[in-house]
Amino acid sequence: MKRSLLVILLCFSYSSLLMENCLAQADSQLDIQGLDRRVFIGQAYPSGNVYLQSFYRKDGYQPRWPKELLILPLGDTKSALGKTQIKASFVKVMKDGLEDDVAKSIYIPGAEGMNDGHQSCGLGEIKKVAEQYQYISGDYFGALSDHCEPNEGVGIYHTASSKYSFLVLGIDPGIAVADLKLLSGKRPLAPADRQEIAKRKREDKKAADECTGNPTYIDSATQIAEIGLAEGDLRLRISTYEDPGCGGRLSSIYILDVVRRNMVLRKFEADRYQGAL
Repeated sequence: MKRSLLVILLCFSYSSLLMENCLAQADSQLDIQGLDRRVFIGQAYPSGNVYLQSFYRKDGYQPRWPKELLILPLGDTKSALGKTQIKASFVKVMKDGLEDDVAKSIYIPGAEGMNDGHQSCGLGEIKKVAEQYQYISGDYFGALSDHCEPNEGVGIYHTASSKYSFLVLGIDPGIAVADLKLLSGKRPLAPADRQEIAKRKREDKKAADECTGNPTYIDSATQIAEIGLAEGDLRLRISTYEDPGCGGRLSSIYILDVVRRNMVLRKFEADRYQGAL
């Protein structure tokens, strides 16, 4: 907010034409302030339950879950569901357990009847897979069979039931969505991405003697979907890639780019650890 106010004040020192362009840029900055707290990523399941996490992951942060969210499927659900936008109502926030200093959680795909080949994580029931259930996309909450990831703070919403499970974005109702378009192919690289890749490669090279995995970088990310917003000439682009890192610890990385006229204004990331390879 302080940065945006400074931009607006600086605009008044320009000519009228430059001022108009400058204020437009300031507006776009105001539009994306805190966007990582208002856009959520996760998975919808046949039960109608939708599990979501915030893109903002600072330690101790507790998301403010709206009473309702607009759910955008990030897969080809139009033929299966007949729609590309779904409303969902807030249910509760997940809590993990602790027994004898051992953390216990729910393996979400197992509890939702989508994966009965995973061990129990201490809470909930691993249900037998229902034959009629189908995945339209991969599972955000999937993990290697011997790994249990904490789910403390995951928000649960509910919508109509179906036969399908799919990756989703949850959008705060204060953000007006104009359209959604599925994408494919590599995510375009910005100059900042190239700098990030070069830095990581230098770090990995220094640790080469201890490296047991083959790390991947943001240049391997593939596009999933693009959401047009009704205001500010802004688009949200979702991309993903998997990275085992140098130590063979597999994570799925999801990238939220805020784009205006093919320029990335902000980039947010959410990662979900899947376990050691």
